[in-house]
Formats: sequence, C-alpha cells, structure tokens
Amino acid sequence: MPNVNLSCFLLSYLVAFGLDVARLRSKLAWSRWVAILFGGAGLLAHTLYLLLRSSQSQLPPLLSSAHDWLLVLAWLAVLTHLFVSLLDATIASGLVVWPIVLALVGASYLVTSSQSQVLDFHRGWKMLHAAMLVLGTATILLGLVLSLLYLWQHRRLKGGQMRNSGLTLPSLERLERFNRWSILVSVPFLTFGVATGVLLSFLNDDDARLAWADPVVLGGSVMWLLMCGLFAWLLTGQRTPGRQVAWLTAWSGGFLLFMMVGLQVLTEVTRMPSLHGTGAKQQVRPMAK
Repeated sequence: MPNVNLSCFLLSYLVAFGLDVARLRSKLAWSRWVAILFGGAGLLAHTLYLLLRSSQSQLPPLLSSAHDWLLVLAWLAVLTHLFVSLLDATIASGLVVWPIVLALVGASYLVTSSQSQVLDFHRGWKMLHAAMLVLGTATILLGLVLSLLYLWQHRRLKGGQMRNSGLTLPSLERLERFNRWSILVSVPFLTFGVATGVLLSFLNDDDARLAWADPVVLGGSVMWLLMCGLFAWLLTGQRTPGRQVAWLTAWSGGFLLFMMVGLQVLTEVTRMPSLHGTGAKQQVRPMAK
C-alpha cells in the first residue's frame, strides 16, 4: 500500500476548485476536463488513504474513527460530483461541492483519528447505524448543492447574467425536482440511522448513559426531527414555489453541517464526553465472536 496522506488529495481538490472558479469567466471547454482530471486524481488518493487507514485499524472506515467517518462523507460527495459532471456538463456543481469537501477534509484534521474501543460489541448494528447516517447526510448535502445551484440560477436569470459566464446550469424546474427528491430520499436513511442508534443504546447500558448526554447525538436528533418536518411538508403540503423549497433545503443543509461536523469538532476541542470523540469512555472488552 503506497504512503498517502491528506495533503495528497486536498491539494488536488483545491486545484479542481480553482479551475471551476476560473470557468466563471472563461469559456474554455478544456478547463472542465482538467478539473475532472484533478478531481479524479484526488479521489484515487482519497480512496487509497481510506484503504490504508482501514488496513491499519482492521475496521471499515465508517467504524474506525470520527476522522475516517468525515472522510467517507467527503469521498461520497466527490464521487457523486465527478459522476454527475461526466454525465452532464450543465450541472456546474463543483463551485458548491468543492468548498463543502474542503471543509469536511479540514474538519477531519480537528477530530480524533484514534480507534474507539466502544465499537467492540454489536459491530454489525453499528456498521448499519453509521452507513445509514452517512448516506442520509450525503443525500442532504446533495440537496444543499442543488438548492444553492437553484438559487444561483434564479439570480442569474433574474439579473440577466447568463451571457458573461462560461458556465451553464440546468433549468430551474430540473433543479427543483432533483432537490425535492434528495430530501425525500434522505429522511428514510436518517430514520434508519437514528432507529439503529436507539437500539444500540438499549443493547449497551453503559453506552446509553453517555449517548443521551452526547452533544453530537442530541444535535443529530434535533436535525432529524427538522428533516422529518420538511419531509412531511413536501409530501402533504400544497405545491410550493421552488425558490422556497431551495431556501428551506439550504438552511437545512447548513444546519446539518453544523450539527454533524461542528459538534464533532466542538466535542473534540473541549474534550466533552462523547461517543464520537476521544472523550468517549474507553471500554476495553474482548471481541465478540
């Protein structure tokens, strides 16, 4: 396994972001492909880094540490962006995706990279719990990207700014439809993630006492309730303007980033007791057979 560190893919992502920004004023088609090339190189290094971490910890990245969990979330965001960019050149998602990815990678520097010993029991349930949460979070981040693109496109159309840019964006109707689906898909994932988390707290009394006082758990629960409210409103409410849905999704996605990332960094910096940081009670137990 080659020696790969965070700077290998962080620099690639920075270059890809710079090239996407340059496309705002340039109409050179090659800049898009060079941005995809740098993004793909970064994704390859990113993948190797996660595999190396997994090999060292003998755990999947989702269970290894908060550091790896954030990097998996960033990896999913990059993978989705590159896939969409190859399929459709009109979805200029890099201008929104790359800042989010860079923020996630930066946050991974600030949280613990140490393996948590509380993961020894019920590993299958904990893998399901972590996977549902990361998929739900990634889908909400996708909604955040789509909502910001919608608001940007709405402003460009209203201000007549289409001619001076080297970028094109999909229609407002298309962005609105994708945005709604991202919310409708994300909430079931989050619900399964919360439900398995509650189950795990009952399976382990020691973890339960810490979980209900964990800022990350409490913040995530508030976020889930808000997303459920938005989910119900989209399903049962009357047809609302896409701009209103975009603003609600943008606020929800921003709140999600604060709850899922900001609170993890906060608990790490302040050393607050948390199942997701070094403040967690380290219980050394024999591995379940």
